[in-house]
Amino acid sequence: MTSRRAALGALELRSTGCVACRLRPGCTGVVVAEGDPSARLVIVGEGPGREEDRLRRPFVGQGGELLDRILASAGIARDEAYLTNTVRCRPPGNRTPRPDEIETCTALWLDAQLSFLRPRILLSLGNTATQHLLKTTRGVASLRGQWFGFTHSDGEGGTYEALLMPMFHPAYLLRNAARTPGSPKALTWRDIREVAAVLRGDKEPGELAQITPPEMDGQPGLF
Repeated sequence: MTSRRAALGALELRSTGCVACRLRPGCTGVVVAEGDPSARLVIVGEGPGREEDRLRRPFVGQGGELLDRILASAGIARDEAYLTNTVRCRPPGNRTPRPDEIETCTALWLDAQLSFLRPRILLSLGNTATQHLLKTTRGVASLRGQWFGFTHSDGEGGTYEALLMPMFHPAYLLRNAARTPGSPKALTWRDIREVAAVLRGDKEPGELAQITPPEMDGQPGLF
């Protein structure tokens, strides 16, 4: 683990100088990651917002404060996780990152990060992170709250297995503040309790969900 941590630190340092896509000229700086590299929980969001760009830290500002409260409500401290994003530079006006920006940034940085981190559980927050990690075009609303298997390169010629759960992004929850049953906030409360129980070893996920191919979505099973 010591050598992996050193390699991860070197990767993070290199990424601060990245100018590989059109996002870099329009932001203050590269926002890399924060948290414990040995954490069993890795949280991946979309990209930096205004406060993240200003402070060079992921998940700060109102969205970050809400994420901290969500984690704390299930007994998870922020420093018990490793937090990063799909893209490292703030898109203009906080727009959604474009496919080529996502491809460039993840190929250079996120994929390598995950090879070093090898978490037990991944949380993908929002559409961008979920769609990239699960290689799907489906939205997070139809995928959240389910466990998926995640297989990734370990950077040494093999692979490692993790559990992945999509959840609503805190920024979305700020725009949908209702806490009534079935609301995004109520569903997120259910999801984070499930994550905490599996993280603690209090329970194991049931059968893992599968991504339905787009051409089969909504069709009855053949067998």
